This record gives sequence, C-alpha cells and structure tokens, in this order.
Amino acid sequence: MNNNHTNMYDELTSKDWTTSTNDESELSLIRYDEPPTYETFIRDCFLPNRPALFTAKCDLMNQWSCLTDWLNEDRSEPNFDRLSELYGSMTVPVTKSSSETTEYGSDENKLTMSFDEFIQFWRNKETTGEYYCKDWHLQKMSDQSNSLFYSVPIYFQSDWLNEKCLAQNEDDFRFVYMGGDGTTTPSHMDVLGTYSWSANICGRKRWRFTKPHSIEFIQEPGDILFVPSQWHHDVTNIGYTISINHNWFNAFNIFRIWQHLCLTLDDIEQRIEDCRAIMKDTWYEHCQLILQTNEGMHFASLYKLLHTIAHKRMEEPNGEYTKFDLWIIDKLIHDMLRSTAFLSAFDFGTFPQRPKALLKQIHSFIEKQKQ
Repeated sequence: MNNNHTNMYDELTSKDWTTSTNDESELSLIRYDEPPTYETFIRDCFLPNRPALFTAKCDLMNQWSCLTDWLNEDRSEPNFDRLSELYGSMTVPVTKSSSETTEYGSDENKLTMSFDEFIQFWRNKETTGEYYCKDWHLQKMSDQSNSLFYSVPIYFQSDWLNEKCLAQNEDDFRFVYMGGDGTTTPSHMDVLGTYSWSANICGRKRWRFTKPHSIEFIQEPGDILFVPSQWHHDVTNIGYTISINHNWFNAFNIFRIWQHLCLTLDDIEQRIEDCRAIMKDTWYEHCQLILQTNEGMHFASLYKLLHTIAHKRMEEPNGEYTKFDLWIIDKLIHDMLRSTAFLSAFDFGTFPQRPKALLKQIHSFIEKQKQ
C-alpha cells in the first residue's frame, strides 16, 4: 500500500464532512503551470473548495482529437467547414442572448436548430454574439462506439454524477459549448451546487466569480478551469470560442449536494405549508416531487445514486479511494436516515436495496478488505 495514499485516507477520514465551510485564508485562484499530483490537488482545491486554473503549459489537452478535428491548421479558430461535415445534420440546443439577458436559464431564449443553421449564425459577424450553442450532449448524441474526442484529466475522473448517468443510460452532464464574441452565460450557481470543469479548445473566456468570493480572470486557449461547489459565476466569450464542460460531484462535495437539497426542500415546505393539512399523508411525498422537478434530484434519487456508486466500488475496488468513497457513502446514508422527510416520503421496499441492508454490506466489504 502506498504510504502517501494511506496518509491521505487518514487525513480525509478525520475531517468533519457534515460542515461545509470555505477556508477564508484561501480566496485566490490557484494557477498551475505544471500538473500537480492528485494528492496535491485534493489539498489545494477539493478540501478548501477553491478554484484552480490549469494553464496550457500543463499540456493536459495535447492528445485530444478535437484539437485537430475541430480547429484550423494553426488552432486559432474553428474549422467551420470541417465541423459542418462532422455534425451539420445534428439538432443542437441554442440560447439566443443579448446585452439585456441577465436571467440564467430563461426558457424564452432557448431554441433548437440544426448545427448547420447554428454555424451560419456563428460565423456571421452580425449575429455571432447573439446565438450560443450551450449544454450540447455531443458525445452522448454521437455514435457510442466512437471514442471520446477528449480525455478527462485525472483530477476530475472521480465523477459520481456522470458515472451513474452513463451506467443507467440517462442524460449525462458532459457538454460542448460553442459561441461567438460577446456570447454570455449570466450569473448562476451550477446545477445542484456541483463542481464543474471547463476546457477551452479555442477562443478566450472572461470569468467572474461573485459568490462566495469575487475573482475575475481570463481563460486562454488550452486552459482548463476547476469551478468549486456552489461558487456563483458569469462567463463572457471573447472571439470564436469552443469549450468542453462537465458538471460533477464525488466524495469530496457530496455533503454539499445533500445540504443543498435539504435547504431547497426547507424552502419548498415553507412555501406550501398552507397545503399541509389538506395533503395529510402525502405531504412529504408531494414536497419531494417538487424537489425532483425543480432540482432534477430528490432524496430517493440521491440514495439510488449512492447505491449505484457503492456497488460499483465494491465490484471493482481501487485501493484507498474506494475505501474513502464507501466511507463517505456510509456517513451520508446515516445522515439521510436521520431525516424525517426521507423516512416519511418513501417506501424503502421500492428501492433497489434498503438503506440499512446497504450499510451492512458496505461494512462487511470494508472488514474483508482489512484481512
């Protein structure tokens, strides 16, 4: 066993994961010009929930096929004709934006069109700043037999959200963004308070973090940005811009996701408190349905995700990080079982495995690993 990994496991399991606080002494953006070790990234970014920029000097994209397939020879701009050959007939999600657009995710600005139609707007100087292809599930929509046109850097590979989505053939949270000069994403927090990472294939982006701390910077071509959980931000593209983005969570921020769901549920319950007497026995269930509609996840779907990840870890153990994942899942399920809303809203008999049975299986697995 690697002593460094063992020390890291001891350090992680001694932390109070039920309290989400940022280290107030670490407010700045970390810039890596050389790839750090994974353990260094854990200490620099995961533990304090701190942003980081891997500059192009880290060379994390050097083997990505999209650099040659999507860009012109000097890799400074998109190769529009080649992109049209590859994806022209596909239907893509497009947001029509303007300088007046300030509300994130406004449905009235969302369109769908063929990628060829989008390219016409994108390469036209008069409309390039108005139409933004966002949240495009390109890899999911492409032939699944094709390999990824990029590879996920090691720092972001522990990704419970997309691991579960891909295992169950659900819509994933892996996206391609393509936009012209001036296209923007208004201020927002990423879905569920997840982490995100964003790799700039070409063009530049002006990022502005506004909460919990204010930071503004430019992301250059070849840079990859790590966005911590629950950090509000807005983004403006400079020039023809392409990026690959993932939303994700793992053992390091799963308690933040749980706490976000709990706070959102509290708000839902307060808003419809006057209906409680009418609903009687279905009150908790109805609140969970609203939570699922608003957030894309409720307590039961979170539990089912934990169940999926726990079984995958027990089927394919991978050293101390498997042990840490299971340790965190165990702690979170115990926390969930103290929730009246979780206990009242769901019939555990409909779950793939009852929570206490899963906990017993996790404990048995961990004990066997010690032998």
